Amino acid sequence: MTKNIDDLRTRIAWVADALIPSDPKFGMPSATEAGMLDRLLPRALKERDDMAPSFFKALSRLPEDRPSDPLGTVRALGADDFYTISFLIAGAFFLDEAVTRKLLYPGQEALYETPDYDEIMETVERVQARGAVYLDVSAE
Repeated sequence: MTKNIDDLRTRIAWVADALIPSDPKFGMPSATEAGMLDRLLPRALKERDDMAPSFFKALSRLPEDRPSDPLGTVRALGADDFYTISFLIAGAFFLDEAVTRKLLYPGQEALYETPDYDEIMETVERVQARGAVYLDVSAE
């Protein structure tokens, strides 16, 4: 089994463009036009190296040349393989800043929350000052 994009380049190209075709009406590139093979997919596979073996194994089961029903062919691999392939290709596509800009999608943004520790401590101190509370419900 290969672990190299170059060995499966033709398969990746037809699969990626079947999953993400271009849309000239909205100025959206296809997956390969966005740089899937040379730039985006290598980055996605580096980030999700845990999925790379399954990705390459699934791709190796596909025909070299684009079939007449490319999506049906990918789906025929089974749900797990379809998920792995589509997850990595779609994820790689959204790594392209030009694509996300056109979609008005800012991408994942880190949200930082700074808790108010004084407020938390006020609550804790009230409970500590009150002391243990035990209600014997068996006597009623």
